[in-house]
Amino acid sequence: MQGVDRTRRVAQAIAEELPAALREVKDPRVTGLITIHGVTVSRDLGVAKVRFDVLGGADTAAAVAGLHHAAGFLRSRLATALRLRRMPELRFELDPPSRIEDLLRRIGAEGGAA
Repeated sequence: MQGVDRTRRVAQAIAEELPAALREVKDPRVTGLITIHGVTVSRDLGVAKVRFDVLGGADTAAAVAGLHHAAGFLRSRLATALRLRRMPELRFELDPPSRIEDLLRRIGAEGGAA
C-alpha cells in the first residue's frame, strides 16, 4: 500500500503546485480562467492526468491546445518545485461541465431569448 500513498502524495503535490506554474505560462490560450479539478498519477509515476475546466466564455479548444503545447514547460517547472527524481508526463483532460454550470448556461440562454 506504500505505492498507493506515494502516488496520492505526488498527485496532491502536482495539484497544489500546478496553478502557480500555469501563471508563468506566457501563451495567451492558457492564461486566465483554467481551473484544475484534480490530478491522478499512474502507479509507476509515469503519467499524471490533469482534469481541468475552462471557465467563462474562453475558447475551450484553444485552451486545450495551449496546455498541450505548454506541457513540457509545466513539467519542468513542477519537477523543479517538487524535487522529484522522475516527474510524470502531464496529460490534460477537459472535465465535462458541471451540473451547476449547465444550469447557469440554460438560465442565461433563456433570459437572453426573452
